[in-house]
Amino acid sequence: MTTIKYELNLFDYWRILKRRRFVVISTLISTLFFVWIYTNLQQPIYQSVAVVKIDPALIIPGVTTETLGWDMYNLINTEVKIINSTIVAERAAKKLGWIKEDMTETQRQQVITSIQNKVRAERVAEANLVRIIATSSDNSEVALLANTIAEVYIEKGIEDRTQRARELREFIEKQMIDAQQKLKDSEDKLRKFTEETKTTGVGGQLAIELISLQSKKNELLKIYTTKHPSVIEIDQKIKFIEEQFKRLPKEELEYARLSREVKINEELYTLLAKRFKEAQISEADRVQPATVVTPATVPSKPLKPDKLTNFSIGGFMGLVLGLIFAFVIEHLDTSIGTIEEVETYLSLPVLGIIPHIEVKTKKKVSVFASAKHSVEEMKPKLVIYHSPKSPYVETYHTLRTNIKFSQEQVEPTGSILFTSSGIDEGKTLTSINFALSAAIAGIKTVFIELDLRRPFVHRLFGLNRVPGFTDCVVGRKTLNDIVRTTTDFLLGGVEVDRITSIPGLENFSFISCGTIPPNPVDILSSSATIKLLKELQNIYDLVVIDTSPVLLFADALIISKIVSYVILVYRVGRIARRALKRAKDQLTAVKSNLIGIVLNDIRAEEMEPRYGYYYAYKYYSKELEK
Repeated sequence: MTTIKYELNLFDYWRILKRRRFVVISTLISTLFFVWIYTNLQQPIYQSVAVVKIDPALIIPGVTTETLGWDMYNLINTEVKIINSTIVAERAAKKLGWIKEDMTETQRQQVITSIQNKVRAERVAEANLVRIIATSSDNSEVALLANTIAEVYIEKGIEDRTQRARELREFIEKQMIDAQQKLKDSEDKLRKFTEETKTTGVGGQLAIELISLQSKKNELLKIYTTKHPSVIEIDQKIKFIEEQFKRLPKEELEYARLSREVKINEELYTLLAKRFKEAQISEADRVQPATVVTPATVPSKPLKPDKLTNFSIGGFMGLVLGLIFAFVIEHLDTSIGTIEEVETYLSLPVLGIIPHIEVKTKKKVSVFASAKHSVEEMKPKLVIYHSPKSPYVETYHTLRTNIKFSQEQVEPTGSILFTSSGIDEGKTLTSINFALSAAIAGIKTVFIELDLRRPFVHRLFGLNRVPGFTDCVVGRKTLNDIVRTTTDFLLGGVEVDRITSIPGLENFSFISCGTIPPNPVDILSSSATIKLLKELQNIYDLVVIDTSPVLLFADALIISKIVSYVILVYRVGRIARRALKRAKDQLTAVKSNLIGIVLNDIRAEEMEPRYGYYYAYKYYSKELEK
């Protein structure tokens, strides 16, 4: 069998969404419900942030970052690691009173680790700012933690800076004492040598001048090369002084050496004395190396879970899953969904389209409803409870017209069998409404309730099932005994005003199924049944027969060979396409005159826009009610 492929257009997608909207909505609601449960089960997490500004120039007293050649980025990263360190966490725990004296080392480490897990520091890009971020399930704890860590870090910075300044001052002080002693010793040697030798001190002056020239040369070499004129000039002066040194007597040379030593010791002592004063100032100055720019505050709402984000993501996922499920279910649905699919797949014309009609009943009808409740639900769907000009009634006139044109007759006469492939496809309601609409149109019509498996029509008119068709076939009753007319309908409970307000209803007759035989197939295949049906065709212009589903019982196959036309009723989305195809094949196999198919209970989502009469149904219905 050739597989038929269908191309979906935009309307097909829209039709699928409308048809499966309950799948989408239920999936969306279920997803949001699970998101709500997940969100409420999560422990709320709060976050608070303190911002600290770090001054790199004050980290090391008396020494700037430019002097040391350090990178600002690495310096700030180092301070971030210090904030995240165990030392700061321990000091914070002690300040908060979370570490007691009687605690074991394991307990102390647990408290410190807990703080480190709750607090983290990170650098603000392109700035010397550091965020101290605290997260915890306690909203009052996070602000306290962040601010305490900031305070402890600043205090530790002050202490470290003061300690470094004190160590530097002590070191300089020790070096200054040694330099002072060396200066004194060198001065004493020079004085003693001068007293003993009576030297004039020419060598000392030359030595001082030589030291000055060498200092200038060193400064110039930082800027120029050795071949620069200024450097060459100083070299010549140094060379001239050195030659003068060679001409001096031995005593003058010694005097120059001692003078140079005094000069060097004096400069060293002066430098150390200056550094010592700076170290004393730094030690006394307690300027903070960091300041709190933005203190942490108690958060008003938790960071996690973020209900808005969770529900937004959940809603989006629910919608996507709903769409996926809708298209998956549509793909798994093996029924036929559109008119074109039915006609192409079965190679049969669609003779009629019966729209879905909502009927309001006083009682709720459930899937476990009794037969009485089913009558209450189905009875208002009879065409006699609608205006003869209503679109609902017109659909059955359209069905009769299509049958007429398909058979090239003035009016469909003879007998018409209505059947379906499975149960609950609406063949009974379609057939009785077709018969009633034909009678209203002036055609003398009889309806035979020949569904011997589950007879139902007699309940709609409030009539007894017995006597009926089977009783006439076996000879227990005559034809006149089993035919019911409008008089019987009045006795059965149909409203008088309903019968009198419908013109042409006197053309309608009804034959119930009668006594249910043990083997309905034997009754239906008997010659008496054929004889009775032919007799009815001679009396009435149109004989409408309702039988059991084709795939379940052989009743329809037997009767289909006797009647003039066979019509297959299909409820869209109810039966798989292969089952419908099987029903059609069985009817054609017994050489029945299967002339077409009727689509029953069609909703808007199964229709395409060009079938405008269906969409206009409610509009014209409102106009007719006026």
